[in-house]
Amino acid sequence: MTTIISLDGGLGRIITAIPALLKYHKNNPDKEWYIMIPGWDFVTWSIPELQEKTFNPDSKGSFDLYWKADHIISPEPYRLPAYYRNEISLREAFDICINNSTDHSDLPPMQLNISTPEKRKAYEIIEEAKSKHKKSKTIVLQPYGSTATPHPSGIFDDSLRSIPKPMLDYFIKELSKDYNLIFMGAKEFHDVRTYKPDPDPNLREWAAIIGAADYFVGCDSCGQHMCKALNKSASVVIAGTHSVNVTYDGFHIIERDVEFYPDSMRISGFQAHMSSRLNEPRIEFTQKEIETSYQEIIKKIEGNRKVEVSKPKEVSGIKYT
Repeated sequence: MTTIISLDGGLGRIITAIPALLKYHKNNPDKEWYIMIPGWDFVTWSIPELQEKTFNPDSKGSFDLYWKADHIISPEPYRLPAYYRNEISLREAFDICINNSTDHSDLPPMQLNISTPEKRKAYEIIEEAKSKHKKSKTIVLQPYGSTATPHPSGIFDDSLRSIPKPMLDYFIKELSKDYNLIFMGAKEFHDVRTYKPDPDPNLREWAAIIGAADYFVGCDSCGQHMCKALNKSASVVIAGTHSVNVTYDGFHIIERDVEFYPDSMRISGFQAHMSSRLNEPRIEFTQKEIETSYQEIIKKIEGNRKVEVSKPKEVSGIKYT
């Protein structure tokens, strides 16, 4: 009997599925099975249990595997009641979908295996950032989620998954005084106060850069999942999604203490849009909240070193991003 586990969605989702896939491998040592991942099949490279089982459906001959398959598993964690009620994480949801298990105590840890050439490339990029900005420590900054879009008045993310502009401006201004900032994101979104590698590294190289850097500051996007898989520390801004679902214990979570309205992504697009509108207060950080978050980032990097906080000028106009 041949089984195919067919994964889809963004890169972060795929990374969070790896523990459940490793558990499936352990529990089915004699079964013939494969993993289909459109676009992100490189995620399992260098993981011995998974690399040779993974294929991209756009590869020549891939349908032959489907033709002989007896069973297809198509996990969809977003449609699990425990998930959209914000009771379990993506990692646990994939365990339910793939292994039919609600006992997550035997899930392996999050993991990515980085190759030697990828580590070497990461070292070269960090050294280039150091040569330009002349600081000893390096932070990878991923401010925008995949739903962020450019507009004449700025970069906006209607799903509330990106760092809001007032917070991002303050973080870049203050962090760039003491740290090399490497910008992880689209070229057209690049802030010139940060270093943007050119040409843009591939996503495995980005994982290696995160693994080699001193810290990560980001949003609910793939970078934070790479951090967890590489056992790195991170500060993550959460607004349009729920921290139980999408992020991790041990991270510094930057989140407003206001009500969260559950998202219904992949169930009802309209309801997801309406939830985002109700969640807009979660992205409207006050200046005091921004400064407190910044101080906590420094503590995570430096310990209890005293932090000087700049007082910003009052700015009127659009603040939501």
